[in-house]
Amino acid sequence: MAILKLYNDIQTENEKNLCQWWGEVEGVCFKDIDDFVASMDENDDEIELHIFCDGGSVMEGWAIYDKLRATGKQITSIIEGKAASMATVILMAAPKERRKAYKSAQVCVHNPWVPGYSLGDQMTADDLQKAADNLKAQQDKILDLYVERCGCDREQMQALMNEDKYISADEAKSLGIIGEIIAPASAKKDGVMFNQKNQEKMAEVKDEKVEVKASIWKKMLAKLGIESAEDLESGEVKGMDLSTSDGGTLTVEREEGDPQVGDKASPDGEHSMPDGSTIVVKDGVITEIKPKEGEGGGGDEDGKDDKDAEIQALKDENEELKGKLKVAEAKAKTVEELRILNAVKIAGGEKALAKLSSTYKPAARKVEGSRASQAAGELEEKSPMAEELEARRNGTYKDKK
Repeated sequence: MAILKLYNDIQTENEKNLCQWWGEVEGVCFKDIDDFVASMDENDDEIELHIFCDGGSVMEGWAIYDKLRATGKQITSIIEGKAASMATVILMAAPKERRKAYKSAQVCVHNPWVPGYSLGDQMTADDLQKAADNLKAQQDKILDLYVERCGCDREQMQALMNEDKYISADEAKSLGIIGEIIAPASAKKDGVMFNQKNQEKMAEVKDEKVEVKASIWKKMLAKLGIESAEDLESGEVKGMDLSTSDGGTLTVEREEGDPQVGDKASPDGEHSMPDGSTIVVKDGVITEIKPKEGEGGGGDEDGKDDKDAEIQALKDENEELKGKLKVAEAKAKTVEELRILNAVKIAGGEKALAKLSSTYKPAARKVEGSRASQAAGELEEKSPMAEELEARRNGTYKDKK
């Protein structure tokens, strides 16, 4: 499997060369992706695309998307941190079931737009209309892709693009932008770190215990003449194999209730039962039920009560096991939260976190919306270097020497 990392802005080759010349951070262009695909082993049929990107050039983004789709290889896209603007288009190169994101990742989709400073000094109404038509065409093209690849509602997605804001991985999944949220590979339980393999092994052991418990449960039901838990819930009993005091088995053909005189049963003979009663079977039929010595009538009713009590005990045990499982799962989550809290305290608390917080602020978006912000009013002024780069592109640069 080939790993492709999209960690920088999506740029044209010319923009990338200018950044290299002026010592700025270079982006990723279509040629980089083309070279990557060409360098892959011909027997390698998988590409795993990792994304941490603000977006960038619309034209380059579409070219990269088409290139990845044209390879015919199995593509998996994973969002690490964020995917915004044209990076979300490239994300769509993978099918929905192989588009993933980490729990804390964020996604931003928006309409393409042009900053005011790039419109030039003079533009006619026709010029403005052409620019508007081009932006609208690009907007519809991106929206069509989202609807096709995400299976989302067109109006709902357009409303989100109009808001131009980041959404969580959970929201992205609900819209079909991704198909899976990646769970942590490790967790902490009872003060010991376990990796994913150990967790899987523990799950297997748990399953084995459940199977053993289920086996015991079935045996106990069989003692009561009940074949399955479903029969217990519905009250439907198809037959009863009762254990006798001497370890034998008395089979009584009835669907429910205590054995009665006249019921078909086998084998013939007198059968001493664990409750002290004696069941007499002759010619395959119960001819007499002798109560426990010292007890008069009502023995049948007492036996029924005992059986009902045993069934209720089994039900209570089942509910208790379910409750213990829920408590164990809740405890694991609580322990994980406590681990994180303790780690923060050990590191120095809130003051330490404040020192670690990043003060980096992204630059303003480029002409084709290379950066996604949560509000247009958050755009910052251009730096002197950015102004000089723009002047050189427009041919209006004048040396200050």
